[in-house]
Amino acid sequence: MSHPQNINIQEETDFKKIWDLIQRNYKLFILCLTIAIGIAFLINRYAIPQFSITSSVLIKEKDQQGGRDMNDYLNSSLFGKNQNFQNELWVIKSTPVIEQTVRNLDLSISYYNKGRLQYYDAYKDVPFKVTFLTNHPQLVFTRFNLTFLNENYFQLKAEAKRASFYNFDTEEFTHQKENWIFTKNGKFGELIETPDLSFVIQPADSTNKSYNNGSSFGFVFKPYFALRNEVKGKLNFSMIDKLATVIRINMRCESQQKGIDIVNELMNVYSEQNLERKNHTASITIDYIEKQLSEIADSLSLTEENLQRFRSSNQLLNISDQASNISTQYRDLQNQLDELVTRKKYYDYVSNLLKNDNFSNIMLPASIGISDPILNNLISELISSQAQRSNLIENNQERNPLVPKLTIQIENLKKTISENISAVAKSTSISIEEMNKRIRRTEAEITRLPATQRQLTTIERKFRLNDAIYDYLLEKHAEAKITKASNLPDDIVVEPAMGVGQVSPNSKRNYLLAFFMGLAFPFGLIMIRSILNDKIEAQDDLERITNQPVLGKILHNKYKTNNVMYEFPKSDIAESFRALRTNLDFYVRGDYKKVIMVTSCLENEGKSFVAQNLAMSYAQLGRNTILIDFDLRKPKTYFKEQEATLEGLSSYMINKTNLDDIILKSPNDKLDYIIAGILPPNPVELLALDKTVELIRRLKKDYDIIVLDTTPLAQVSDAYLLIDLAEVKILVSRQNYTLKKVFSLIMKDLLQKNVSNICIVLNDNRFFSDQYGYGYGYQQKGIFKRKRKRRKHLAMD
Repeated sequence: MSHPQNINIQEETDFKKIWDLIQRNYKLFILCLTIAIGIAFLINRYAIPQFSITSSVLIKEKDQQGGRDMNDYLNSSLFGKNQNFQNELWVIKSTPVIEQTVRNLDLSISYYNKGRLQYYDAYKDVPFKVTFLTNHPQLVFTRFNLTFLNENYFQLKAEAKRASFYNFDTEEFTHQKENWIFTKNGKFGELIETPDLSFVIQPADSTNKSYNNGSSFGFVFKPYFALRNEVKGKLNFSMIDKLATVIRINMRCESQQKGIDIVNELMNVYSEQNLERKNHTASITIDYIEKQLSEIADSLSLTEENLQRFRSSNQLLNISDQASNISTQYRDLQNQLDELVTRKKYYDYVSNLLKNDNFSNIMLPASIGISDPILNNLISELISSQAQRSNLIENNQERNPLVPKLTIQIENLKKTISENISAVAKSTSISIEEMNKRIRRTEAEITRLPATQRQLTTIERKFRLNDAIYDYLLEKHAEAKITKASNLPDDIVVEPAMGVGQVSPNSKRNYLLAFFMGLAFPFGLIMIRSILNDKIEAQDDLERITNQPVLGKILHNKYKTNNVMYEFPKSDIAESFRALRTNLDFYVRGDYKKVIMVTSCLENEGKSFVAQNLAMSYAQLGRNTILIDFDLRKPKTYFKEQEATLEGLSSYMINKTNLDDIILKSPNDKLDYIIAGILPPNPVELLALDKTVELIRRLKKDYDIIVLDTTPLAQVSDAYLLIDLAEVKILVSRQNYTLKKVFSLIMKDLLQKNVSNICIVLNDNRFFSDQYGYGYGYQQKGIFKRKRKRRKHLAMD
């Protein structure tokens, strides 16, 4: 028998497949879209608004090239040019700076206003103010709900499963309580005090804040460390450009004014601390000079008194020229000696600091007039390295690889400075000794002067020496004061904090996101379900498993009967059986009479339903048809309830009855059928008898179409005994029921047995769009059609 060749049908595009997938599950898409948009609506309506605050600050950097004078050293940057900006970025967002900001703004009490569903941060925009005792325990992290009863009284409530109490003076938690509840009706201005709390609620000073009786507000006590962490989590610092030293500060906050105040105060605190660090060198220089001035002032005062007393007692007016010259020479030598002694003291001072590892307050040589560029550079570099290392440690950067590197650098600098000072101090000691020798020679010359003049010269020398040292120190003191007064912070506020508007909830973005999520979620769910599904869903699954043709797709039966071809001949499902009948005739051309075997892989796949209605469809075409139930293991009832008690095929096979006695009449004159009859003990042996072949041969004489309703192939072997008797073998698979693996095994088994003329029928198809042309002239198709009323189908005459 020749069969038609397979025709290659143009593959559907991916877009078409996706569109079909959406059409098949449109209800799920509509449901998810509705839910997603509903959630977006609730978020936009009831979510607490979030505002964005932004500002920018410029960090100035020092040019380290060129020479330096004393002011340069007092104002010197502690870091190199390439490191300064990054270090300052860490400083501005460090915990100490943020905590100081929170303390300056006194944010220990957060105020809230009752919105539609929840409380939102009202900052200072509440008609009351809370003042509390810092040395008394206070409830923290739990909101007090305040309701106005009238202009003088209010109701206060608070409840916590685990209440924590905190002392703001000691900054320590005092105790905790489980299931803590507090309720009180109070009066504004009165002290509310219990062992767990103590505060006063007063009306706000501003007259702009109004309320109504029944208005609800709230306030929460928060420790500074919690506020610090909360604010730090909301701040974001970034570099505007790699080539610029500008820091952009962003903050998201429920209250726009609160965010502006925090960012502005943060920049103020950073500027103050930056200026304080810059003034550190000038301050320790001033302290050192003032200490030296105090010592010189006492000596100068005593010398001046001695000089006046000596002149008064001896009535001296002037000194001879010789004595004057010698005295001048002696004074110059003594000045040089004092300068050397001062330098020696400084070297001893630096040496002691280095030995004690206490060089954070070390002075630069230039600050006291010692001209030693090498030592200046070394000490400046030591201060810079130590400050950089301290900043990294203060900002919790102990594991930064730069820390051990700086530690080694500091030790090397200390060693180098110590060696330098040791050499210079030794040289200075030699110079002092030489200067003392010269002074002694000058003193010997002075001894030749008259005793009175010699005494006067000695007193004047001491006075002028002390006076010169005092003037010198005063000059350096003034320079240090001027430098400190002229210091400015290394940052410039480019843009003060300002609100850029509400950033959350973003209505347009939320609706757009909801739309995409409403589509993506069901689509992803369908795709995952399709990937994980091991059951046959559509014709594509069948075509991927086997090359055998799919001759029909039977729609889902929505009627409470299996005999749909007879009771509902104009229904869509009836049209699908007519299409199957037509395809079978084209599949087996030239044979007017044929035997059709209907089977399946497993039970409950609808093989009997397909066999019964296929037989009825041939009968309605006017062809003599008989339906035979060859499933002797599970007898069926086709048209009448009493069929189960009648004798059928099993009785005929054991020669208990005649063929004419087991042929029953259906409601259609052209359709007869034979039931399985009484359940036999040996169904396989009965079907294997030659009488089965004789039965088919006899029926072919009287009937055009013989439909064999057989057993499932994967469960029993009965149907294999009938395969050679049928011209067409229909294998029924059920949508979302037939297992792909089982179906594949059955098809491989049939091919291995060289079974020909196998065709596939997809039963219980719920994809109406797959039924091309079914029901033409009866109903409108399309998945987006309105629900129509069920029409009562009339039986065919």
